[in-house]
Amino acid sequence: MRKGICVIDDDEIYQKIIRKLIARAEVFERAVFYMRASDALEDLRNPETSLPDVILLDINMPGMDGWQFIELLQKSYPSLFNECAIYIVTSSIAYSDKEKLKEFSGLAGFLSKPIKVDQLIEIGKAVK
Repeated sequence: MRKGICVIDDDEIYQKIIRKLIARAEVFERAVFYMRASDALEDLRNPETSLPDVILLDINMPGMDGWQFIELLQKSYPSLFNECAIYIVTSSIAYSDKEKLKEFSGLAGFLSKPIKVDQLIEIGKAVK
């Protein structure tokens, strides 16, 4: 089975780093990257696009934040959390975001930046 990962984060430097880390982890055969959540949402809602096995999602982004992205994607995929492991990835998390996490019990987890290769390997191995 080809494992796929999607990274949604507006930080260009983080995007460059995570690309290299995903390549080093050697557990994902497909990787797609988005700077804007709205672009990712548009692509993932396309019937010809399949959901990735894993989404690494930043919370704080301009335009559409991570929470809005999840809510809108769930409308297209009611069983989203059964089809895709979504990890919230951020450099710092406010108390309000910690509280918001409780509203999304289906999230696969929370990861603090910077992510390490070992974490990506674990995530890749945990994918069905």
